[in-house]
This record gives sequence, C-alpha cells and structure tokens, in this order.
Amino acid sequence: MSVLIKGFRMPENCLKCPMQFGGWCYVAPPEIDERVAPTVDDAVEQGKPEWCPLVDLGKHGRLIDENEVRTVMNWLLTQPQRPTWNDLYHAIQEMNAVIEAEGEG
Repeated sequence: MSVLIKGFRMPENCLKCPMQFGGWCYVAPPEIDERVAPTVDDAVEQGKPEWCPLVDLGKHGRLIDENEVRTVMNWLLTQPQRPTWNDLYHAIQEMNAVIEAEGEG
C-alpha cells in the first residue's frame, strides 16, 4: 500500500527531505539501515539514493484503477448491443479517480 502526500515535492537529496530528521530516514526500507547521515557534499553529489521509496508522479491527468477499467470493459462486452468506443469513453469518465489530476493545463 502507498500513501500520497498532496503538494509534496520530490526533494533533491536526503538533506532536503522532510522524511528524515537528524540523519534518520523514516521511509527507508527494512533492509536498509534507517540511519542515513550523508555529509552535505555526499548528499548533494549522490542525490536520491537508489533504495529511496519516494516516487515523483510528475504532471498527470486523473489516475484511475486499471482493474476497474478491465471490469467495465468485460461488462460492456457482455451486453447484447456491441459496445462502441464512445461507450467505453463515457464509462471511463464516470470512474472514480484514485488520484486526482495534478499539473494539467
């Protein structure tokens, strides 16, 4: 399971990350020692560690659940009348967003 923190911007390095305090990383995976105390030079040079679980979604439209799309598509294919692309388009428009659009425009 994941958590989205709205408005959170991807930090450039560990020292600028709000998920660390006093050199302790609070999102480090269990197999990584949570004590991450890079020097200023190391952190700036290395940037985001390879093991860091933070992901930048970038600018995106409304994100929906792929499983819900498959369910709707399968349902449409069972209907007596052959579904059109327009039917699928409108069904997708009605789906709930898992994550709302950000940065469109």
